[in-house]
Parts: sequence; structure tokens; C-alpha cells
Amino acid sequence: MQSPNDEREYRLLTLDNEMQVLLISDPDTPKAAASLDVHVGSGDNPPDRGGLAHFLEHMLFLGTDKYPDAAEYEEFVTEHGGNRNAFTSFEHTNYFFDINAPYLPEALDRFAQFFIAPRFDAEYVDREKNAVEAEYQMGLKSDPRRGLDVLQEVMNEQHPFSQFAVGSLESLADRPDSSIRDELLRFYDEHYSANVMRLVVLGSESLDELESLVVPMFSEVPNKDFEHEPISAPIFVEGDLPMFLQIKPQATLRQMQVLFPIADYRSEYRAKPLSYLGNLVGHEGEGSLLSQLKSEGLVESLAAGSGLGWRGGALFSVSVTLTEEGVEKHERVLQLLFAYMDMLREQGPKEWLYEEQSRLAELAFRFKEEGNPMGYVQGLAGGMQYYDPVDVLQGAYIMSDYDAAMLRELMADIVPANALVVLEDADVATDRVSEHYAVPYSVERLDARQLADWRGAAAEGALHLPAPNAFIAEDVSLVKIDNDNPAAPERMLEEQRKQIWFMQDEEFRLPRGATYINFRSPLVSQSPRQTALAVLYTALLKDRVNEFTYPALLAGLNFNLYKHAQGISLRISGYNDKQDVLLDKLLSVMASPDFDPQRFENIRKDMIRSLENAVAKRPSSQVLDDLRESLLYGEWGEQPLIDVLQNVSVNDVHDYAQAFWNSASAEALIYGNYARDAVPGLAARLDKVLPDEAAPDLPELKVLKLEAGESVLYPVDVEHDDAVLAWYLQGAGNAWQDRAATSLTAQIMKSGFFQQLRTEQQLGYIVSAFYWSQLDVPGLVMLIQSPVADTAGLASAMDAFLGGVAGSLDDEQFARHQQALVSEVLRPHKNLWERAEFFWQSIAKKQYAFDGRQQLADAIEALDRVQWQQYFERTFLKQRHSLQVAAPGKAAVLPEGGQRRVESAEVLKAGHRFYSIN
Repeated sequence: MQSPNDEREYRLLTLDNEMQVLLISDPDTPKAAASLDVHVGSGDNPPDRGGLAHFLEHMLFLGTDKYPDAAEYEEFVTEHGGNRNAFTSFEHTNYFFDINAPYLPEALDRFAQFFIAPRFDAEYVDREKNAVEAEYQMGLKSDPRRGLDVLQEVMNEQHPFSQFAVGSLESLADRPDSSIRDELLRFYDEHYSANVMRLVVLGSESLDELESLVVPMFSEVPNKDFEHEPISAPIFVEGDLPMFLQIKPQATLRQMQVLFPIADYRSEYRAKPLSYLGNLVGHEGEGSLLSQLKSEGLVESLAAGSGLGWRGGALFSVSVTLTEEGVEKHERVLQLLFAYMDMLREQGPKEWLYEEQSRLAELAFRFKEEGNPMGYVQGLAGGMQYYDPVDVLQGAYIMSDYDAAMLRELMADIVPANALVVLEDADVATDRVSEHYAVPYSVERLDARQLADWRGAAAEGALHLPAPNAFIAEDVSLVKIDNDNPAAPERMLEEQRKQIWFMQDEEFRLPRGATYINFRSPLVSQSPRQTALAVLYTALLKDRVNEFTYPALLAGLNFNLYKHAQGISLRISGYNDKQDVLLDKLLSVMASPDFDPQRFENIRKDMIRSLENAVAKRPSSQVLDDLRESLLYGEWGEQPLIDVLQNVSVNDVHDYAQAFWNSASAEALIYGNYARDAVPGLAARLDKVLPDEAAPDLPELKVLKLEAGESVLYPVDVEHDDAVLAWYLQGAGNAWQDRAATSLTAQIMKSGFFQQLRTEQQLGYIVSAFYWSQLDVPGLVMLIQSPVADTAGLASAMDAFLGGVAGSLDDEQFARHQQALVSEVLRPHKNLWERAEFFWQSIAKKQYAFDGRQQLADAIEALDRVQWQQYFERTFLKQRHSLQVAAPGKAAVLPEGGQRRVESAEVLKAGHRFYSIN
């Protein structure tokens, strides 16, 4: 069964080799896509061969008997506008790609060979182990990876989830009695069987054409009748629970997770008991567990739902971000959690609550919108492993079988005696270190006396079931389209302090819409203090309205409030029924904020902690943040913002809010299922928060302008052994031709850059070249995070690669890259939200003709290979506009050459020329 809003055609097949295949015909799709899910993952690794399944995933990309060149698949997909990737989880390995629709047959033929005749060339087996090692090393400072390492160490070692999953040079090393290549072949031959594979193919061809294409290709995949062994071992040894686990994190984390082993409910997808329980425990409205925890100053956020899953069981997870007081009183947090569960058991399952969730799921499926083809096929392929054939398309949305007994059974497992409590904080006491990630931790089995401490009196009457959701859409009718509805948004109102753009949606025709409001002010981003106060103000506002916006979110009515370069943006989107109710409440709070001093203090400290935790981000991400700060005026590093936040009061925020609104003007877009009278309605609402007099001028937006021949080195301090280099090359100017030539250069480079510097030279796991424009100023970034090379070596490798780009490109390859990029630029919007975002960004850039995509595509098509090569050689080789941001890592070596060295982004931008963006 498919959504009434889905016009694609579907066909489900079972091939002679027992592979299940779902074909999707979409004649209008610009991109074809495919995903093959193998019901085999890290849980199937042989003993003492941690990471073997993951390593196998890497190796399948590196050549087959029919297409032996290790670079061939990557090059073909990239040159024809596509992307490819894969992932390995405990039970699944999923391979997927997309490509410009006319090239699906050739791409699919290459893809099919992964599962028919991969080569496992010894040369690449030896090299690719380094990529797995780099991925492992990259995770050594990742707190989620570190926490999982500890969790696996305290599990029952007989349970396959306790195994090391990522892999390393040590776990994948050749051994006297067995080479890793032999074990790869054995694992592939035993596990990669057609009967545990699910394939989804989406293309522009008819179903008959897709069937005639797919069946011969994938019928060749051998069926080895693979069957999983049952997992009989419990995930925790009897008597181990309840357990209290303390972990010392790398970042400034204050987090507690409570895990409960439960039954495997995946076959009960029509009942979805975990959705019912997760919705209640994770609720954020009035009377919720989170509401009470916040009121006592103990936590900042809470999430609940299914965690790890395996054949025969799962973990139900409740995770909270603690305040400083919450760490000290973590037993009070547990008391409230178990008091909430006692309340749920006492109240018993409620069919009306279940029906409410069912109604929301039904609405979501009924008005399901088209998404990214690659993500769509990937999700379907994984779901086919669990859903009955008739439910493949709607399995994730079905919630039709209310089963009170099943819900009571589940709730009976969420008790103190069945709990693993994991507390992560810098000050915890530890006495052990985990094997793979060297994480300090301690573990304690709890007795009846300690369990009694987890039971205490909750605030009387404070915890109760949520009220019926008042935001569920009732009117899902479509408005009549006006005869004079424009082809693009029109400015329907223009006054001193406000402008409103309006357009009815004629293409997607859903009972949904987007109302976006940009409140601009000169009091944003001009100093660290302004930035910190604006971010803190928006965080306090979101917290203040959370209890009434959370039910709206559940009902498909989304809300976001955030600081941007010139002000604060408010976005409301989703079902247009009830949007006015939500907007009225939001604006009334925004205009007259009254913040609780305790909530202010907790949020202020949480923001400081988040900024301090930037050091725990992936090193390559930290370097890109430093690069962005170097280029954008009004961007500030973490420390200046921390310095401000350390010294602000709630009164400072109130004063800032008043000044902000006194200086604010508004620009809005109304797009979707709205009648024209929405414009005066919004104008009247804005009048309640905006002054009458003329708005002050806004400061210009500025981007650093690197001169031809200018070369700058910015060393940054990142606490990680890996070296990272982000080499930014700015375009020669800001015209459409510069944007076209620079983006085309990135398209031409990205496949070869990855193949040569990662696959061949094995410089690191994160290796990429990409187009990176800032406020439409074009730029190219080459990025490598390396555990084996220093930044001087990385710069030399990048430079050598750049020198060979133009010479290796023939006319046919240039034409393929050019067409791939044009197709991507002009790709039709998949849904209403993509269209709304395009309109909104065009308005922000003052591109009121809404033709930016076409102008860029025309500029790309206007370039011939000679013109592009001349631009490339002049701009990216001879007269570079160059900025290297380098984190030297343990090697402590920086790129050499004649670069001007700067010590901070602030120093670089001070007195420098810039592009002014009006």
C-alpha cells in the first residue's frame, strides 16, 4: 500500500535466488538511486576479528572481476552527477548510490558486481586496512564511541554485541595461521547470500523496463542459503543488573543514560509498543517527566525510545543532559524517572493516547512528501528485512494494533531492578580503563538498599499523562488557487518596518505551508557580546515556549527560532491548520519575555559547556569552523563568546531583548496552502511586536577577500594526534562566471582527489574536495584529516594533485562533469520545503527574480574546456587566493613556503579587504 500523495509505481519481486527486490518507477525523477541491504553486520564478525564486516564493506568498492579498476565505480558515479556510500551496523550492511537518471543501467551493472565477483586485490586489502585504522583513530576522542566501548566491555562477553565493531590494524592484521584476505573471502562466501539481501531500485524507466534491467543482473548473485544462528546469550549476565556505570568523558559532558533490556518488538511493527512508551517518557509538555526535572533544576534535555536492537532483544533508553545540580542529585533524577513509570503503570495503557499517535502517523503517511531518492531507497531496503511485503511502504507509519497486554509487559521491564545506569561526568570516580578506546570508568553492582534510594516521593500531582493534543490538524482541505497566483513570490506588503512576500503552492498541493519571518536588527553579530546575547536570548525563548510547542511538533507543526547574521529568524511550517494559534502564542512571548532566573542560569551554563565542548568535535570539523570564522565578519570563536557568557545576567538579556525589538524590522514569506488574507493577518500580528518609526540601517555582511597571489597560513590548536589541513582557494571574483568555474572545478576534482589521496596514498579516512561558498563568494576546499602524514606532507600531496587536474581531463570527461553539475544545479525541488527554502534564500540575497539557479547553470554551460582550464590555471595554480588552516597534531609540523602566517581569525580580518554583501 502506498501513500495517496505518492504517484510513483511500485513492483515487488522475489528473484530465483530468493533476493527480494522492490522496483520504483518515477518518470519525472532527475536522479535514479539504488540500495542493497545485506542482513549481515558487525554482530557476525568471527571471534577475535573485530571490524571484519566493516572492512569488507570498504573492500567491495575497490574493484570487481568485470570492472577491475579500483577507481572505476567512484569515477563513473561522480562524473554522472551521483554519490555513493555504505554503512555497517550490528545487523546490517547497506550499500547505496544515486546518479543522473539516464545512467542508471551502467551504474547498476557496476553495483551488482559487488555481490557477484569482487576482487579483493591483495594490494588494496593491505592499503584499505589503513583507512579502517584511520576511522578507528578518529573515534578515540569521540565520546559516543568511547561510551559504547565501555558498554560493550561490561556486557556479557558471550553476546555478539560485546565485540569490537570498527576494526584496527591490530584486529585486521595477518596472523601466522590465517591472512586477513583469506578471512575476508571466507566471510564474504559464507555471509553474502542473496536470500538475506534486499534490493530497492528507483529509476525513470517503466516497471517493465526496470524489471528487465534488474532481474538478469542480480539473479547472478549466489544464494548460499545463509541463516543466522540464534542469539541465545542474554546481553547481561544474570545478576549483573541493576548496575551503575560511571564514565569519564573527553568533553565537558554531564549526561546520564538509563538502559533496560527488553524483548525484541520489531515484528510487532503494527502495534509499535516502543513508540507508545517512548512518546510518553520523552514527552516535553506540561506534566511530563522533563517538565518536572527542569522545574527542579536537574536537567536540560531528555530523550527516550528504543536503543540497540538485535535478534531476540533490545535496549530501551532514557537519556538526560544534566545540570551541575543534576549530577550531584542524580539519584533524584532516577527517583523521578521511576516515579513517572509507576504513574504510567498505575494509570495503565490508554487507548485514546494510542489512537492519537496512530492518527498522527496516519496523517504523516497520507500526506507523505517526496524526499531524497538515495535516502528513500536506503530506508526501504532496510525496512524490507522486517516488514511484510504488503507493508513495505508504510511499515514505519502503521500503528493500528492497540495491545494493552503488550504495553503492560513492556512497562513491567522499565523498573530499577532491570536498569543499567550510565553517568558521564568529568568528576566521576573511576578504577578501570577500557581496552580499545582507553576510557576511564568504574562499575558497581547494586544491592536492595541502594535500589531503595532510587524510589522516593515525587512532587505530588506534578507527573501526569499529557492532555489531548490540541494542535492535531482537523481541517486538511486545500485552498482555492487564485487566478492571478504568481509564478514566484510577490511582495504583497511593504512598509517601514515590515515586508511580506506571498505565493500559493500550485505544484505539491498539500494542506501544509511555511511562514518564515526574519526579524533583522543592527544589534546582532557586530561584537561577541551581541552574538552571545542574541544566541542566549533565542535559547531562553525556545525553553520558555517548549511546553506548548512540543505538542505542536508531535502534531506535524514545526517551529524553529535561531540567531543568524543579521537578526533572529522564526520559522513555522507543517499543517497550516492551527498555525495561527501557535504563531500568536510565540509572538506574545517573544515580545514580552519574562525569564526565570534559575532557567537562565542553567541555560547560560549549558551554552558555556557546549562552547567548551567544541574541542571534542571531530578535528576536521573544528578546522572547518576556524576556516569559516576566518572568512566571515561577525563570526566569533568559542572563547570570546564564553568570556561574555561568564559575565552576563538575566537583566542583561532583558535589556538586550528590549533594544533588539526597538530596532527590529521584519521580512516574511508565506508560501503553501494559504489564502491571500493570510498577508494582512500576519501584518496585524507583526504590528504587535514592531515599532512604528523608520527602521535603522543594517550593517553590511562581509566576506574576507583574498587577493590574487595572496597566501596565508593560519595554524590552529586541536587536541588530537591527527594532523588536519583545510586548504581554501577563493575564486577570482564574485561574478556568476567565478561561481561557475569554481563549482565546476570542485566537481571535476572530487572523485580523483578521494581516489588518489585516500584510496591510493591512504593519507586518512576524511579526504575530500568540495565547493564551499560563503554568502555566494565562491571557494574551493581540499580537506584531509590524517593519522599518518603531517600538514606539510598533506599540503605537498594536495599541491601535486592540483597540478595534474587539468592535464588529465579530456573533452568527453569535461562534458560529463559539466552536465552533471548543471543537472544538480537545476534539479527540480522535491517537495514544498525545498521550494520554500529556495524562495527564502533568494529573498535574503535580494535575488528577487528568483533566477539564481538558472543564472548559475547558464554560466556553467557557457564555459568550454579551454576557458575553464585558463581560469583554473590562473586562479588555482599561478595566482592563488589561498588560505591554509592547519592543525599540526602530534607531528607538530606546519606547511612550508612563503605564506603569511597569522595567529588568529581576528588578526587576519582586521584591516583586510572584503566583499560587501548588500
